[in-house]
Amino acid sequence: MTTSQRDTLHHDRLYIGGAWVAPATGDRSSVISPFTEEELGSTPEGAPADVDAAVAAARRGFDGGWGTSSAVERADVMERLHTLFLERSDELANLITAEVGCPLLFSHFGQVGATGMVLDYFVKLTRSFAFEEVRPGMMGPALVRHEPVGVCAGIVPWNVPLFISMLKLAPALAGGSTMVLKPAPETPLSAYALAELCADAGVPDGVVNIVPAGRETGQH
Repeated sequence: MTTSQRDTLHHDRLYIGGAWVAPATGDRSSVISPFTEEELGSTPEGAPADVDAAVAAARRGFDGGWGTSSAVERADVMERLHTLFLERSDELANLITAEVGCPLLFSHFGQVGATGMVLDYFVKLTRSFAFEEVRPGMMGPALVRHEPVGVCAGIVPWNVPLFISMLKLAPALAGGSTMVLKPAPETPLSAYALAELCADAGVPDGVVNIVPAGRETGQH
């Protein structure tokens, strides 16, 4: 990884409401390379106030249209995200190897490849799932409607950060819910890459929000 690439791994904003916003405090968290034990990158240390802002943004995103969007509309957005994800797979694998320390081959197959498979599965499921169906009932036909739950929280460990993030994010997006994602403080850099992909794919503002932080903020 070149010096210029390393410089891009130092972030000073949080991804909230579809924008890169200043954190509530000046606290920061360093990402330490498992190979060199030197600082690889850094991010703001999210505080409870940042979580509150992210939840409010996620609620606006839900109420503003994502919660009532059609399955086709959601699948189209997710498919654009999947396409961009595949285009940047080499870059993502290198990034995960740098921050997690796993061999590059495993990053390609077990981290990035598996993540793409999860997203692709939920794209296809969103297009085929019967969100509304008529079932026979005791008093006549009954309409069964599957509705989104609203704002979801995703708290992710460090070991397979993108894969576990997508295990939470993809079904939330498929069902019409919005999410506040809290990556582990050891591996937030791949979450920032995911935020960039969401923005480039046209995921509506507030649907995905990312606040890296430690345990206390996660509990909040």
